Amino acid sequence: MTSKVLEVLPGLYWVGVMDYELKNYDVLYPAPYGSTYNSYLLQTQEGNVLFETVKQEFANECLDKIEQVIGKEDCIDYIIVDHSEPDHSGSLSPILKRYPNATVIASTAALNNIQFIGHIRDDTKTINSVKTKQLNLGDIHLKFIYQPFLHWPDTMITLIEEMNVLVTCDMFSTHFADERMFDDLIVDRKDQYLQISYDYFNSVFGPFKRFVLKGIQTLENQPGFDLKNCKAICCSHGPIIRGYIPERVELWRQWAQPPPLKNKVVIAYGSVYGYTEIMANTIAAGIKFVGVEVSMHNVENISVENFLKDFSDCKGLLLGTPTIVGDVFPPILTIACNLNPYIHCQRFIQCFGSHGWSGEGVGNFSARFQQLKAKQPVEPLFCGFQPGQEKLEECFEWGKKFGLAIKEEDEEN
Repeated sequence: MTSKVLEVLPGLYWVGVMDYELKNYDVLYPAPYGSTYNSYLLQTQEGNVLFETVKQEFANECLDKIEQVIGKEDCIDYIIVDHSEPDHSGSLSPILKRYPNATVIASTAALNNIQFIGHIRDDTKTINSVKTKQLNLGDIHLKFIYQPFLHWPDTMITLIEEMNVLVTCDMFSTHFADERMFDDLIVDRKDQYLQISYDYFNSVFGPFKRFVLKGIQTLENQPGFDLKNCKAICCSHGPIIRGYIPERVELWRQWAQPPPLKNKVVIAYGSVYGYTEIMANTIAAGIKFVGVEVSMHNVENISVENFLKDFSDCKGLLLGTPTIVGDVFPPILTIACNLNPYIHCQRFIQCFGSHGWSGEGVGNFSARFQQLKAKQPVEPLFCGFQPGQEKLEECFEWGKKFGLAIKEEDEEN
């Protein structure tokens, strides 16, 4: 933690906090270098503006820093909530308690969210940024650019026009704590910074790549604003970007490009007695017969992360599961839980498997695939115990049909 206020530009200050104790974010993803919760204070002729707050447990530290800038007698006039996720709006209530006359500015969705995240008072003054797209503060004008799904439906980006500064909240952020707080001062940690930046992008913005591309284009097309010559990007996590703005923007543009999908099917299976494995091999032979590449994985021998990496640029996925006490084989279920309707809805997906007493495993998978809204060119394939010759022929034909669906789509395009 640090109590140091940082000047971004004359009149614009970082009043955020360091969180070196953060080990994981969104429960699932490692944060080996901790993080920051960035809040910014802007002084203008018409009042003081706070951009974002910080995670709830750091509210007092943020308030102390605000006082270091404006003193005990002055106040916050406006609080801009570009995105209402609790790590940015969590301390809104204590800050409003200190500055009860502040007006909160946010999108329609964000204003609704903060009623329940921070349980702010009913008489709190608010401005809907979707309706009021600009704020005149005398010497400074703020422009609110609504950018839904970067990465929540409530998100906006604020342009401080006269300063040529963007306040982007999570866009261009990363979980990386370093008290130097500017990208051009941490070049000695460039490799760590870039790697964790990619990991952050992939885990947080991976499902919303098309919105990232749209967002960058929107910023590039803002009248009177040149993104490449922007003075600073004030993001919500990690270093403030001022030295490598064009490079950062291009990295995000590159990462957001949709991968060209191969005519390839990835098969993952679990097999207790070898029966589902026999099905998998026969299905694979049918797929290969029609000229589609196949990659096979026994889940005993591969991590979920490596499997998903193999599947990332493939059109087809088949999951094979035995039924274990009326349900899916757990390692295969873990793979299914890592599939996402935003990312995988255009892929070809189906399940198969052998069962003994009953066949709920494959059936339960089928319900998950409906949730993904993925393409299912064949029906789920069941087999009681060990497949005989007739069932093996069915598996082969089933694989052919699945492979042909992928080839036919490629020919149509």
